[in-house]
Amino acid sequence: MKEACLVFDVLHHLKFVTVFDQSYQVLYKKVEPKTYSFDEDGIECEDLPGLVAWIIAEIESLKSSKDFKITAINFTSYIGALVHLDSNHQPVMPVYDIRRNLGYKINKSIDQALENYPGWRTDLQVAENSFQTVGFQLLWLKITKPDLFVRVKKSLSIAQYLQSIFSKQYFHDFSTIGCHSACWSFEKQEYHPWLKEQGLNSILLPLKNSNETVLADGIHIGAGMYSKIAELQTFMAIEKDQFILLSTGAWTACLNPFNSDLVRESDLTNNCFSLLNSDGRIVRMARLFSGNEHSRQIQHLARHFGHDESHCLNIKFDYRIVKKLRQTVDQVRPQGTELGSMLDSPFMERNLNSFGCIEDAYHQFVMDLVAQQIASIRLTIDHQINRKIYVEGGLAKNQVFMSLLSEAFFDRIIYKVNFRNTASIGAAISIANSWNPTPISAETLEVEAL
Repeated sequence: MKEACLVFDVLHHLKFVTVFDQSYQVLYKKVEPKTYSFDEDGIECEDLPGLVAWIIAEIESLKSSKDFKITAINFTSYIGALVHLDSNHQPVMPVYDIRRNLGYKINKSIDQALENYPGWRTDLQVAENSFQTVGFQLLWLKITKPDLFVRVKKSLSIAQYLQSIFSKQYFHDFSTIGCHSACWSFEKQEYHPWLKEQGLNSILLPLKNSNETVLADGIHIGAGMYSKIAELQTFMAIEKDQFILLSTGAWTACLNPFNSDLVRESDLTNNCFSLLNSDGRIVRMARLFSGNEHSRQIQHLARHFGHDESHCLNIKFDYRIVKKLRQTVDQVRPQGTELGSMLDSPFMERNLNSFGCIEDAYHQFVMDLVAQQIASIRLTIDHQINRKIYVEGGLAKNQVFMSLLSEAFFDRIIYKVNFRNTASIGAAISIANSWNPTPISAETLEVEAL
C-alpha cells in the first residue's frame, strides 16, 4: 500500500483536500466552495465548526482507503484570520472576516500604541493598517469587545489551529507570524515589545519551523503554514538557481526568496514588504490586485461590446494588435505607473469608445496591467539578477498576459506552471523529512518555458 501525505489548503473562498503519493502524484483531490457563518454583528465570517467537521470527515474517509495509507497531514491557510481560544482551548468567538474595517478610533489607537517606536512600519514591515494585520486585529478586539478579549488565552492562524486539533500543541510557524502581522520585529528578529505593552499576549506563542511535525496516532502532523509560502517551497525544491515566483490569483504576489534586504518605507507604500520564509529567513514580496482587476474589467468589456465574459478568456495574443496600439494609443510605462493601493489599473482612465472591437480593448487592458505588474516585480528584484520567473495560477494560462510578460523580461526565462494549487504540494514537500525520501521533479508541476 502506498504511503501518502494528506494536505488541506484553506483559502478565503475555497477549500482544497489533496492526497500525494511519494512521487507527488495526486491520488485524491477535492475542491469545494466554503460555507460561511455570521458573527455577532451580522457580518459574514468563517464557518469554523463546519470547516473542522469537513476536515475530520475527510480524514476518516481517506484513512479507510485500500489504495494508500495516510502517514502525514499538513495544513495551509490564507493570512490574517485568527482563531481565539480560551483556557480550555475552545474558540471564544467567530473567526472574523479579514475585510472588516478597523475604523478611525482603532487607527488612532495604533498610532498611539506605536508612537514611541520611530520607523515602526519598516521594523514591522506593515504596508497599511488593516484588519488582516493580526496585531491590529487584536487591538481592535481589546477595544471593541473587551468582555470577549479577557477570555482569550491563545490566538492562532487557521492553519495552526487545525494542526492543534490533532497535535494538541499551540504555536505559530514563521510564515504566518512573519507576514505583515505587526507582531515581528524584523530588525531584532523577535516579537515586537508593543504587543506585551498593550496586553496582546495571546499572540505571543512559541515559534516553529514550518517543516516540523508532531507524531499523533501514528501520523506525522505538520506545523501548518501560510499558503503563499507553501507555494514557494514547491519551486525551491525544484530550482537550484535564483528565481522569483509570480503567484497569480485575486492578488498576484511576486515572491523573491533571494532578497533578504528589508524594504524601505517608499516600497511599503507600493505594497511591497518583507516576510518570513518557512525557516525564518527573509523573503521579499510585492502584491498587486491584478486578478481581481482582470475579473472586473472583462465584465466591463463584455457589457460594453455585447459579448459574454468568457469571450475575453478565449482571446489569443495578436502582436499585430499590440503593434497597432503602441503606434496609436499613449502607453503606460512601468516606471510611470502608480501602484498605491493597487485596486485599479491605468485602463480605468481609457475611453472604451476609442477601441474598434473587444480584442483591441482587451489587449490594451492587459498591456496596462502588465506595465503595473512589471513595476511590482521590479520592487522585489532590486538590482538582483534572478534569471528565472515562474508564473502559476490563473494568469499563467492567459496567453496575452504571458506573451507580454515574456516580452518585457526578454533577458529572463519565463516558466508557465500548469499544475493547479502548488500550495498543497508545497505543504507536502515542507514535511517530506517525515514521510517521503523522494525528491520532486519539475515534470510533476508541468512546467514549460516560454
